[in-house]
Amino acid sequence: MSDKNKIQQEELEKIQALVQSIREAEGNFFKASAQLLEMQKVQSDSFSAMQAGNAQLQSEMQALKEVYGDIVINLENGEYEDAPKQEEAAAPELTVIKPE
Repeated sequence: MSDKNKIQQEELEKIQALVQSIREAEGNFFKASAQLLEMQKVQSDSFSAMQAGNAQLQSEMQALKEVYGDIVINLENGEYEDAPKQEEAAAPELTVIKPE
């Protein structure tokens, strides 16, 4: 029987525990990465749905504007009133200040 070099049992257990810890951390990392990708997909899909909904809303609002004019609609009961007139604000006067 040959004499083999061997580390102490205590040292081996310490190394094994560290390797196991690293493997668990890697597993957690890859699991979290997959979850992050899924959440990014959900976020992207939600944003696209918001954009599509806003485009449809704008289209419906434009169609209503053609029938009723510029109005404000109560979303609770469907009643509407004329939209307040937007007064054009005068552009502020620009003044050039020269250093003396």
